[in-house]
Amino acid sequence: MGERGPMPGHAYGAAAITQALHGVDFPKSKNEIMSEFGNKDIEFKKGEHRKLRDVLKDLPDQTFNSPADLERAIHEKKAA
Repeated sequence: MGERGPMPGHAYGAAAITQALHGVDFPKSKNEIMSEFGNKDIEFKKGEHRKLRDVLKDLPDQTFNSPADLERAIHEKKAA
């Protein structure tokens, strides 16, 4: 039986976004993130790679105070 979850150092979902933005200074607006990092390729779902801008495009236009703040918005959007 295969192991569950990502391999060490690898992330998917909202954690992949946080990993892609590691070291970025916040606060940042959605538009700033999309403009500066939108071309980053992330594994949003296991085995499904997407551009960061495609994941963020449906979020409300707002300013995020931290990567955790952005991750929370993504989770809320998925739950809606």
